[in-house]
Amino acid sequence: MRIKMREKQLDKESMKGTIYVLLSAVCFSTGGVLIKSIPWSSITIQGIRSIFSFMLIASYMVVTKRKFVWNKTVLFGAICNTVMALTFVSATKMTTAANAIVLQFTEPIFVILLMWILYKKKPKKAAVIACAVVFAGILCFFLDSLSAGGMAGNLLAVFSGFTYALVMMMKGFPGSDFESSLLASHVMSLCIGLPSFLGETDHSAKAWICIILLGVIQFGLSYIFLSRGLDCVSPVTASLTSTLEPILNPILVAIFCGETIGRTAFIGAALVIGAAACYNVYEAAHKD
Repeated sequence: MRIKMREKQLDKESMKGTIYVLLSAVCFSTGGVLIKSIPWSSITIQGIRSIFSFMLIASYMVVTKRKFVWNKTVLFGAICNTVMALTFVSATKMTTAANAIVLQFTEPIFVILLMWILYKKKPKKAAVIACAVVFAGILCFFLDSLSAGGMAGNLLAVFSGFTYALVMMMKGFPGSDFESSLLASHVMSLCIGLPSFLGETDHSAKAWICIILLGVIQFGLSYIFLSRGLDCVSPVTASLTSTLEPILNPILVAIFCGETIGRTAFIGAALVIGAAACYNVYEAAHKD
């Protein structure tokens, strides 16, 4: 009887965690349309949205009685998150929102490679196949974006995926504290973006509404939901559920901004998202 009750409790926690990750993916997916709607530079957007996200996450830590932690691991996490966020915003400005989010979604593949390099965990055959398909998808994006701006944006998006992998692995590092790294990264982003903000000339109501929404929903609530979700489910489940983000993001941009991607890039998106999703399903079915 106790075993059954425990299993029911675990199932309930898993369901709750999955819902949190799903909500996180929905919040993250608003990034493309909001970034495209703000007439500021990438550095300014990243810096100013961090103000509103900082206030939300700091309030969350006060309410949940979480203490701010500071050590080398937290600092490393803050640097990774700052670089990840800034490169993603820059990529979204320089290339299509679909390219930026899908190429950032190479993150699960980088997790596989980093686990191999850092922890000597040799990838399984399924992981190698998934990596090969993802890289084929990446090649499609680069073939579709031969302009200098599009190429640079794609490179930044891939690098954002690499740093995002480090962020997703952060909870497993000794001495890490997810929320503390977020707060520190927001301070870093503000310090970097404030000088650029002083040179902006467009301060319309639309720009400020979008930057507030970007900070509160896409950069604040999303991380709170993700943190709660990772406390309840495995990274495999979280990564699988997050597949919604690279699908919903370009749909919102297409609806509100009229931006679409080419046929070759569409094939690349299908390869990247499909490979990541199939690999996660396989892992979930064959986990110990």
